[in-house]
Amino acid sequence: MLGQAVVAAHRGDGAAAHAATVRLANHVPYDGQVSTWIWWLLRHRVAQILGRRPGYGDISQISGYRESQFGLVVRDEELLKNILLTVWKLAAPQQEVTGGQFVVAGVAALGALLQDPATDLEAARADLAAWWRSNLEKFRAEGILEDRSRPDQRS
Repeated sequence: MLGQAVVAAHRGDGAAAHAATVRLANHVPYDGQVSTWIWWLLRHRVAQILGRRPGYGDISQISGYRESQFGLVVRDEELLKNILLTVWKLAAPQQEVTGGQFVVAGVAALGALLQDPATDLEAARADLAAWWRSNLEKFRAEGILEDRSRPDQRS
């Protein structure tokens, strides 16, 4: 479902991207799982583009090149720069993107940054899964894996 949202964002179809994002959020029962996937995928893509860890100027340049594509889905084009700064821990406090805005902007950012979203996401799947497994206990400790599907089961 994340792939559907990103492909729709890549096409510039904001309504379809939003609908797929809502379906994804409703389908994944863990509070931070979708955001964490998006966080990793954005970092992965930027590192892939640059071949290294970015600096502030790199993020400004990348976002400048892709802001019109991003703007087809999210009208605040500055949000592309801010979400990339956020995932690389380069954002000033007033620039940080969090919560639901992070998910929506993250989907749009991936749509703008990936050349062929379906193929690119499939290619990243194994690395994302390995990273997820290696950090599973950390995520549990941070509450990322709190099940919100059944409120009566929360501790």
